[in-house]
Amino acid sequence: MIAVALAQIRIHWARFLAIGLGIALAAGFVATTLIINSSLQTSLEGAVGRSFSHADLAVIPEQDVFVGGDSAAPLLSPMSEIDGVRSASLSARTVTTGRSTEFSENSFALSPVPADENLDTFALVSGHRPASTTDLVLDTRTAERLGVDIGDEIRFTVDAVPVESGDDDMPIYRGPSHNSVTFSVVGLAEMGEDPALPGTDRALTTAAGYQEYFAQQGDVVAIQIALSAGADPERVRSELQSVVDSSDLGGSLEVLTVADAVDVKTDRLSGGNAVVTALLLIFAGISVVVAILVVSNTFSVIVAGRRRELALLRCLGASRAQLYASVVAEGLVVGLIGSIVGVLAGIGVSRGLMAAAVRWWPEEFPYDTLTVPASALVAGVAVGALLTILATIRPARSAIAVTALAALQPFDASFAPSTRSRPRHIVGIALIIAGVALIVVSLYAISTTQAWVIGGAVGGGLIVTGLIVSSAKIIPPVVGWIGEVLFSPWGVPGQLATLNTLRNPRRTATTATALIIGVTLVATILVGGMSTKATLSHGLDQRYPVDVSVALSGLVDDEQLEKVREIPGVAHAVSAHRAEAVEEFKGDRPEVFVLDPATATTVLGDSAADLVPGRVVVPEDYPDATVRVKGLNERSVAVHREGLSSLAFFTTPDVGNSLGISATTSAVLIRLDDDVDVGEIDRIRQSVAEALDVPSDDVDGSAVARGAYSELIDVMLAGAVALLFVSVLIALIGVSNTVSLSVIERRRENALMRALGLSIGQLRALLAFEAVLISSVAALIGLALGGALGLVGTRLLTTDYSTDLIVDFSPLSFIGILGVAIVAGILSALAPARRAARLSPVEGLKLDY
Repeated sequence: MIAVALAQIRIHWARFLAIGLGIALAAGFVATTLIINSSLQTSLEGAVGRSFSHADLAVIPEQDVFVGGDSAAPLLSPMSEIDGVRSASLSARTVTTGRSTEFSENSFALSPVPADENLDTFALVSGHRPASTTDLVLDTRTAERLGVDIGDEIRFTVDAVPVESGDDDMPIYRGPSHNSVTFSVVGLAEMGEDPALPGTDRALTTAAGYQEYFAQQGDVVAIQIALSAGADPERVRSELQSVVDSSDLGGSLEVLTVADAVDVKTDRLSGGNAVVTALLLIFAGISVVVAILVVSNTFSVIVAGRRRELALLRCLGASRAQLYASVVAEGLVVGLIGSIVGVLAGIGVSRGLMAAAVRWWPEEFPYDTLTVPASALVAGVAVGALLTILATIRPARSAIAVTALAALQPFDASFAPSTRSRPRHIVGIALIIAGVALIVVSLYAISTTQAWVIGGAVGGGLIVTGLIVSSAKIIPPVVGWIGEVLFSPWGVPGQLATLNTLRNPRRTATTATALIIGVTLVATILVGGMSTKATLSHGLDQRYPVDVSVALSGLVDDEQLEKVREIPGVAHAVSAHRAEAVEEFKGDRPEVFVLDPATATTVLGDSAADLVPGRVVVPEDYPDATVRVKGLNERSVAVHREGLSSLAFFTTPDVGNSLGISATTSAVLIRLDDDVDVGEIDRIRQSVAEALDVPSDDVDGSAVARGAYSELIDVMLAGAVALLFVSVLIALIGVSNTVSLSVIERRRENALMRALGLSIGQLRALLAFEAVLISSVAALIGLALGGALGLVGTRLLTTDYSTDLIVDFSPLSFIGILGVAIVAGILSALAPARRAARLSPVEGLKLDY
């Protein structure tokens, strides 16, 4: 029977082409995911290895242990004194901000150069290594991007640190809260990427300068050890560990060989790659499920069309097992061929994706080493072959279910009774009811614990599973109703198209289900993402009704305030005094702003409550009658409960005067224009920081937070929709395959209709209507179900952040998805319609099927 299977594939290769394409897409998706993961891992290992390339031993922090540069510095001297150690150099990193006349503000990953020049992993292009405490060497790409050259100056923000040892009760600090130190650029160097912070601008200074200004902010990457010639690495490693264990950092640092340190660091840094790979594999799994539905449906149509042929083989002596093996063998061969093509395409796609990433986003994707592990190739081929075998089980069973004599009778299997499917439909409906009930319970119980988010997710899964299981009972009536309303008015082609989709309900349901899964997920992500963003924005405005706030350690002068008001996008800006609530509320310690009521109305959001003289305005769920506020004095002040502002409390100047608000505790409160785009918020933040001469990290507020998470949600939405496009594409291939095979299956019927007067145009319209009906109904069901699930997910995820659910979605996106489904349905009917039109009525009536 293997020969029979191969002969079928060779003779009817066109019927199997779409199956192979769907399998190739699913298998290629899996292979591409694994190849990209392996390539990122290999590139990360290479980047980490380069940072230790000239060391002999490395002392690195334990997992999840933060070691400050100031804490590790005292170990360098005793380590250097160990016999066999040539030098011990600190490798650390601090992320800080700097300004220059050439640029307003920028973040830098700043590190000390090794004390031993032989441990340098950078290559000087011009200038010299840093020598004084305020010398700076910049990465060449950073210098080019910022327009900085040798001789320019950059002013860095540093936290207040002790300048000398004081007693514990009275430490001596360099400044109040922030200081600025000016560094001179003395060199440019090729530094490569920091594997822990890809895309961050890099700079180097002396070890002394780093210790003086940045050590308390930064963390230790490693202490690199260079050994003398002939030294015993194992003995030195043991003695280094003893030095560590006898210090205050005992248990926090571990001495390793360079190879072991590279492995450990790579494993710690690869967590993000693992998460990305897991997410990609989830989307790949969705595409595999859709491919199984498409392949199973297509094979069912093929087997149904060969019913008489299989019966004839039974009459000639073929056993049921042989026929079963023949159908499965066909699927296996097609699956292997499609998988191999998909895996090879996956290699090319992986190479193209990495090349594009390096070309267009070199900072975000610095890794350009393509690695194709054998496991990825085997997994891709195995997934494709396995999904095909699973998809052919039901068609193979149907091939041997009918006796030979019954199969030879002129009987249309599409009208055969399906009493065996009744329990299947009952199970499906039960799953849908259980899913709806679980979602309702989760929506009511989510206020008690966030664990009910899982309940909502499970409920959504049950609904989708129930729809798949009982699709033959649910989808055909919807198809028939929509076809009767929208397509029957188009005359005979529309009426016949509706009837044709109902001739085999299971086939129609399976074809539509594959597309429903993809569209449902797309709609869930679009509606859920956009509604979550809108709901979070609303909740943030309720909890913190200040668009932008800047805490200052002194009074702001009129000139600075005027500069802020002139920034495009700023509607109002005022200065205010601030105090601090002594006790936490909902896990945060709110700031207390002192404003007069008239000023408050210009800068506070619409959700803010009106100020009440002599009281502190707190949210309506505040539990106490007074709030403890600290200014120069500390006292309890009566509260006025109104609104939901839990991150910031507000009071009037009379309360501020009684507290004794310090002139050094002021703030600038800013309200933005109502039409400011989210993408402009970061620009406004940078401009405000420059105008007030503070780091941008000190510029806070609801708008700043909204801009940060809005950008993240938009990126996630774009990525998820792009990945789900593969599943939708596979499903649309299934629609095309169904229409194509129905033409082959109904060639005699189409010829008879042509002989009775159906024109070629009407025949083409008939097939186009049939494809559009299936795809459009699937898209509508998917959009409705996905939109509902997206709103449920939004309510479950945002219940702690907003009292209201803000529904937001893009009607254009929904129209676009429906339009794509309709256009895809029309395109999928072009080739079958052309094939049907070429067959003359006389030739078609000669056929025996």
